[in-house]
Formats: sequence, C-alpha cells, structure tokens
Amino acid sequence: MGEASSGAFGLERLEREMLGESPLGDGEVLSLKARLERLVAVAAVKEKERRGPAPVPLEELVEGMRVENERGEFFLVETAVHLEVRHGDVPLSRVHAIEPSTVGILTAEPDLQDFDLSRAVFLDTETTGLAGGTGTAAFLIGVGWVDGDLFVVRQYFMRDYHEEAALLHALSEELARFDRLVTFNGKMFDVPLLDARFRLNRGRFPMSGAPHLDLLHPARRLWKARLESCRLQSLEAGVMGLRRHGDIPGEEIPQVYFDWVRRRDARMLAKVFEHNRQDIVSLAALAVLACQWVEDGRAEDPRDVFSLARVLERARLYDRSEAEYRRALDLGPGALRGPTLLRLAWRAKRAGEHDRAAALWAEAGEAGEVEGWRELAMHHEHRARDLGQALAAVERGMRLVEPERHRDVRAWHLAEGFERRQQRLLRKRAKRGM
Repeated sequence: MGEASSGAFGLERLEREMLGESPLGDGEVLSLKARLERLVAVAAVKEKERRGPAPVPLEELVEGMRVENERGEFFLVETAVHLEVRHGDVPLSRVHAIEPSTVGILTAEPDLQDFDLSRAVFLDTETTGLAGGTGTAAFLIGVGWVDGDLFVVRQYFMRDYHEEAALLHALSEELARFDRLVTFNGKMFDVPLLDARFRLNRGRFPMSGAPHLDLLHPARRLWKARLESCRLQSLEAGVMGLRRHGDIPGEEIPQVYFDWVRRRDARMLAKVFEHNRQDIVSLAALAVLACQWVEDGRAEDPRDVFSLARVLERARLYDRSEAEYRRALDLGPGALRGPTLLRLAWRAKRAGEHDRAAALWAEAGEAGEVEGWRELAMHHEHRARDLGQALAAVERGMRLVEPERHRDVRAWHLAEGFERRQQRLLRKRAKRGM
C-alpha cells in the first residue's frame, strides 16, 4: 500500500514538473495509461525544442551540384558577376585596362613585371582552423577569374573529410589552366596549407611555382598609414566604399563547418559560402584598385600620397615619387611631414643637389626628425667643412634623443653616435685653432 502511494506521488510530481499541473482534483479523471502517454508526448515535444528546428539540406540554400570524379564526390557552386557591375566604388571592368607592368611597380618584385590580372586566378580558402599546420584542412576553396565580360567564381566544397581527395583533384585540373595567382595573405597561409593538403593526398599544388601576387603586402604599403587595420574587410570599408551586411566573422567559420559535419544543417554554412564569394570578388576589386592608384596617382589623403610615393620610390620611379612627396607636403602631411622632408632630402642628395638636401635636413630636424640633424652634421663636417654648423646640428640632435635615451635602444645608439661625433668635432676644431 505504501509503495503504491509513493508511486502515485512520484507520478504526480513528474506531471507537475513537466506540465505545471496535476490531473488530480481538476474534475477530470485520467487513466494511468493516458497520463503516461501524455507525459511521453510532452517529453517528445520538449526534446524537439531542445534540439532546435530540423536541419536544412545544403541544396535548399546553396545553388550548386554534386560532382563526381575518379577520386570520389564533392559539391561545386558556380556564380558570376558582370564586370560592368561596380564592387563598392571599384569598376571591375578596369581589369582589362591595367598594364601588366603595373603589378611589378606595385610590388617591386622582378618576377611580377609582366603580370596580367585578366589572366590570373584569384584564390581564397575557408579552413577548419586559423593556425595552419597538417591538422588544418581547407573545406571550401574559392577561385575566380575573368572570362570575357564576366568575373566567374567557383567554390569547391567538401561535405565531409572523405571528399577532400576528389575536391583537390578537381581543383588541380581547374588551376592547371592558369599561370598567375592572386591571394590575400596567401604566401603565409593559403598556399602553404594547400601545398600540405595536396602532399597528404599524394598530389602537388599546381600553383606552387607560379608568379604570385599577395595583395596583403602592397595593401599595407599603400594604406597602412591611414587605416588602423589592413584586413580585407577593413580595406573594403576604408578604400573600396563597400560594407558587408550580415557577414559571418572569419573566426567563427571553423566551428560552423564542425557543426555542419555533425548536424548537416546548412543555414549557417550558406553564410560561409557568401563570405567566401565576397572575398574572391573583393580580391579582384582590390587588385584593380591598387593598380589604379599606381597608374593614376589617385591618392588624395596626404598619408596615402606619402605611402604611394614610397611605393614608387621602392620601384625606382624616382621622378614620380618625388612629385608625390611634394604633393604630400602641399596637402599638409601632419605627422608625416618630417619623414616626407627626409625622403626629399635623400632624393636631392642622390641628384647631387647638396645645398638643397641640407636645407631639407634642417627643415626635417625642426619637424622633430633626429635623422635630419644627423645627416646635416655629416654634411657640414665632411662636405661644407663648417665645424661650427656641424656642432650646432649635433647639439640639436642630442637634445631630441636625450629624453628617450634610457627608454629606447635606437635613441641610445643615436645619442652615443652624436657624442662620438661631438668629441671628434671638438678635437678637429681645437686642432685648427692651434
């Protein structure tokens, strides 16, 4: 009797926990079977709510197709955008007008002196980790290229790890059509990663030896002086006039793939496809824009003008570079005034215009550039033979570096150099006085 009472009490408590009520005393008497069936039904509903909505298949959200080859199956998506469509503020159609020599100027790399963007393949990967290494796989590889009036994007996706071999086999056949590669940080990440994955699958990444334009480094040279970040999305907003809406952060993408492998729910995965597609198109637009800046001198902000001048100087286009430095001065470069004056002084010295170089060094020194006083001291000591002016330049330089001497290694070395020069100049002056 006691056991039956205890069982009834336990059932009533379970009903209260799951239903928030008890059937006892409500005027309706349910059989034990009915009460148990009701609890089972409620438990099933709660379990469904806990698990969330039913998974959505990939094919319902991403328009693609299954592709089969001798190594297995994978999923392929192809899209295209007309070159007349602007990507942000960038006309993609300009890709046909960019001179092949411009990439060589942009990078100052001899191997890229004849780099035709309209014949290159643009590549970006989405991976199972951001650190690289043999444990990291590229589950989505996007490639894009110019095809007449279109920019075509193909995305190679492995729905599970066993599809990697088929994906890489098809990608290898695709890439074999190209002899030029464009990436963003691909030299440090995408290419080493793909090279490792191909090796693990007993293959070879076909673009390993191809001329490779990695846009991260030119982008930093052109825009780092103005922009806080030179990530691709930051460049989209900062120089391309483009802002993404509803984009998935890159750091969340590996977990989205892990969730997909476990649950086969494509709702978040569809955002990864769109993120990758945007990256590929932005990569092409950024390449066009960077080359436009080199060809047309499009920079207007003095920080960008200074950076463009450095790029041109690095490519040994000294006349164009000097013109951009002077334009930066006319625009009022702010904190870059001193470095700009130093670069112009270097140019004057190289041209044999030593008096003009001395005037520019003095102006740079007044702007807070200790290098200006150091160069001016050397000029007066060795070329002008004016020890008094040389000593005055040394003293000005020492005043600048002394406060930082014990906090900065470079300042300490500069101070030591000024002191040695000062002692030598004093000895020379004393000797002449004799």
